[in-house]
Amino acid sequence: MKKITTLYVAILAGSISSFAQNQEEKIDVKITHDQCTGFMKTQPLKDLLKNATIIEEGYYDNWKPKDRDFKPDYSAISDIGIPENQGIDPALQSTNGTRDGQGWLKANWQAQSGAFPPDPTGAAGPDYFVQAVNSTYRVYNKDGSAATSPASLATLWPGSSADGDPIVMYDRFADRWFISQFQTGSNEILIAISETADPLGSYFLYTFAFTAFPDYPKFGVWSNAYFMTCNTSANDCIAFEREKMLLGDPTASKINMSFPSFYQFFNSVAPAYAEGPTEPDADEPGYFFAVQDNSWSGISTDHIKVLKATINWTSPGSSSVVSHQTLNTTAFNSVFTNTWDDISQQGTTQKLDAVTGIFMYRAQYRRFTDYNVVMLCHTVDVDNTNRAGVRWYELRENNDAVWYIYQQGTYSPDSQNSRWMGNVAMDQQGNIALAYSFCGPSDYAGIRYTGRFKDDPLGEMTVQEQIGVDGAGAQTTGNRYGDYSQMTMDPSDDMTFWFTGEYLGPSGSRRTRIMSFSSWNLAGEEEIQEAIPFFNAYQPSPDVVRVIWNGIKDQTVNATIVDMNGKLVANTQINTQNTQEDFDVSTVASGIYFISLKGEQTNLSQKIYLAR
Repeated sequence: MKKITTLYVAILAGSISSFAQNQEEKIDVKITHDQCTGFMKTQPLKDLLKNATIIEEGYYDNWKPKDRDFKPDYSAISDIGIPENQGIDPALQSTNGTRDGQGWLKANWQAQSGAFPPDPTGAAGPDYFVQAVNSTYRVYNKDGSAATSPASLATLWPGSSADGDPIVMYDRFADRWFISQFQTGSNEILIAISETADPLGSYFLYTFAFTAFPDYPKFGVWSNAYFMTCNTSANDCIAFEREKMLLGDPTASKINMSFPSFYQFFNSVAPAYAEGPTEPDADEPGYFFAVQDNSWSGISTDHIKVLKATINWTSPGSSSVVSHQTLNTTAFNSVFTNTWDDISQQGTTQKLDAVTGIFMYRAQYRRFTDYNVVMLCHTVDVDNTNRAGVRWYELRENNDAVWYIYQQGTYSPDSQNSRWMGNVAMDQQGNIALAYSFCGPSDYAGIRYTGRFKDDPLGEMTVQEQIGVDGAGAQTTGNRYGDYSQMTMDPSDDMTFWFTGEYLGPSGSRRTRIMSFSSWNLAGEEEIQEAIPFFNAYQPSPDVVRVIWNGIKDQTVNATIVDMNGKLVANTQINTQNTQEDFDVSTVASGIYFISLKGEQTNLSQKIYLAR
């Protein structure tokens, strides 16, 4: 194996990206608009779980995944590698970063385990972390202590099965929890939306029916919809009526569309998942991103396909999905073995599935003043030996709907080990974290992470690779390792990254981990920038709105809550030397409101959803 010691950096958009402004391809797509087929409101989760069966360790050890519903056409794939660079990824970062990252870690604990694969998903809220796996869910306090026992997904939806592929999201713009799973026998997606920001409270439950099984779902938070993609050959772009779902409206519906025809390894295209303090515009189209490898039939150049969906809930038939842009990338190779037996482990001939040919969940979207960002990553063969690395991208768009590649790199800072199942995200300062599974000739499958600061050289992860947890055994019972991991931002500071992923315990037992790390915690770093003014307002209980903040320069600010018609609901002065303020909203009706903090140097506002 050839060892590369030079760092190849993928540079700015103009040198490698295609600004395909006139590339939109309007297609005739059958659009259907369906109301949910089921709705109910649960009792508070803390009461619901009192009589639930406690899931013991090992309960789901024999749980097996449904076979992938839509498989790639291997006859259309040839592993041509990267012959123009002797098989070596030209964006390869083959050396470790030099920044000390030991101060990043804040929390790190073993979470739920057992299923094959566990497919962990989870998100941080203001006070809790909620994790779901195949096929249980659990609420944790953010110090790692348990707020609930693990419970079957079936306990949340009465009469359902714990079929799996759950997704947990914390909708930052509504401060609500979103939990989903599919139903294999009835071709349904089940969605639970919390009534308040308290995951231990009540949930609105929605059932949505599909004509085909919605395999491998991926979700994104957007302003006018919860978008979902799935691994089917038709109706693979779905919009759920977010605003009605947030308010517990039993008439909430979905719009079904199909992406334009193009070769995909999986059909689960990555939907943009908006995060941070600023919500996309109310009428802003949703974006989706697909890997395109020139080893696949009909594709001449490695690139990212950008798709765009426009949603109209008043006139659903006028909604549309189009091919928006093609962004040429630095060359990569996403083809491994075409058998799912991809990644070598220590101590066994059994290989692990690299889950290649697709952007990993999530595609984080974040707004800044002058531009917007999407963070993406996928697994690549870094040297044509089936050694996996993580190719990552920062895409930008300068408020003009034209995306370009601002930077990219392939992280594989040694010559032996594999890194895959990556997740990448950006904080409010522009710093980036990358977490992933890791294994090699001397290491069982564990979890590691790295990162970079905003002004570091482009295309480099400059923080020394950190160990989240070491693996302790090899998996010998099959190649399925997992289809999901997840990284989200903490809505309490927008500076702390939370990650959940799979690793292997003793004898190859399947384990999951929850960890958090933050650039605020880097000891001795002088480059940490001054805090950006930040606040969040959420409903921890039906009678209370809580406001939290940091980085506000004024010592006192005026806080107001007004309704959609501008009527003043609450008005008080708060001392910003404290960290939070609670408002009594026990007499305020359910609905959408706006809360503002204003002072001589402060002008912050946010939309909030109140529920009863």
